Amino acid sequence: MKLRKEEVKLTQRHIINNFVHRIGHHCESSSMRDLLEFHGFPMSEPMVFGLDATMGFGFFDTTNSVSFIPESDIPFFLGGKQGTIEPNSLACRLLGITLRKQSFTSADKAWEESKIMLIQNQPLILKVDLGYLTYFEEEGDIHFGGHAITLAGYDEEKGFAYIGDTDYEGFQEISIEKLKEARSSEYGPKFMHPNNAQFSMTKRPDGKRPPLAAGTKVAIQKVVNNMLRPSVNNNGIQGLKHFTNSIPLWKEKLVGEAKDPQGKSISRARLMFELLHGYIETWGTGGASFRNLYTQFLEELLSHPEIRKGPKAWSNEDFKIIEVSIPLIKDSAKYWTLIAETLKKAADEHKNDCLNNVDLSKLQEYAELILNREETLFKNLLKLRI
Repeated sequence: MKLRKEEVKLTQRHIINNFVHRIGHHCESSSMRDLLEFHGFPMSEPMVFGLDATMGFGFFDTTNSVSFIPESDIPFFLGGKQGTIEPNSLACRLLGITLRKQSFTSADKAWEESKIMLIQNQPLILKVDLGYLTYFEEEGDIHFGGHAITLAGYDEEKGFAYIGDTDYEGFQEISIEKLKEARSSEYGPKFMHPNNAQFSMTKRPDGKRPPLAAGTKVAIQKVVNNMLRPSVNNNGIQGLKHFTNSIPLWKEKLVGEAKDPQGKSISRARLMFELLHGYIETWGTGGASFRNLYTQFLEELLSHPEIRKGPKAWSNEDFKIIEVSIPLIKDSAKYWTLIAETLKKAADEHKNDCLNNVDLSKLQEYAELILNREETLFKNLLKLRI
């Protein structure tokens, strides 16, 4: 039974029992996986990622406009997702879970509210700026306010909170004051501020939810729409076309110098090559611009007992659609990784002269292969009828 705030007795120390954090690939899907398991829905991170249906694609060229990150001079942004954690999370709705979001103007108020939730044995997902997380300090002064972690408890006598973070086994100790700073950071543009946001989950009282076999089809069709019917031309297959067509223009667009996110002057090409490698391969994507995670999701469907034998079980024709789709997305993932590794190698070996030491026609060839595979892939998945 949930207590009213005035009925909650705050204590100096509280750690939620039976709440487990496991290493993952993407901060949001791994955090959601941890909370879903706590609430009785154990599943893999790829399944959570697939059910939440945030995979997509976006490419934004800011070379002829004001950069969306004022502190730097970033010419392009590329992303393999078209959504972030929000109360209307599809994964939660499909599992009969209500995802509640709270945001606060005061870091102290946010912390007091977090403690109230923890004392009621409600683990939380927090939005933070990873630049304040002390175990990241060896990475340098990198600020990113869209990072998600879980909060499992606290000890105010020691001054510590206990948080789960994607790349780290178990829970990390962090000072409560540092956590407050991470939650209230105002680095970067406003849309990247964490705003002391926290998320909690509760099961629907009536227990109603669609059969998982039906829910997975809904989730797949949402991703199909992300790619084939995007709301703006920068997204989906159209965004992929823009990215592919932009590559020959890099010789002109990436000349000169720029400032990296730490304010240092480097060649614009080197900055972009390093960033694109991060966007595609390393910064919480699971590799290949989230395509590896989605591949694992599709592969898991083939043998999932609820998909094969449960209510609304899939037909043989449904499984054939997935079997045809998996080689296509694996191929796409392979070429995404090739693009990322080619750019990293050029930046590592040739530093500020990397633009003159990379084969742009080969990169465009890889991008065209991705475009071909993904257009075929999502048209194939469109045949999966709900």
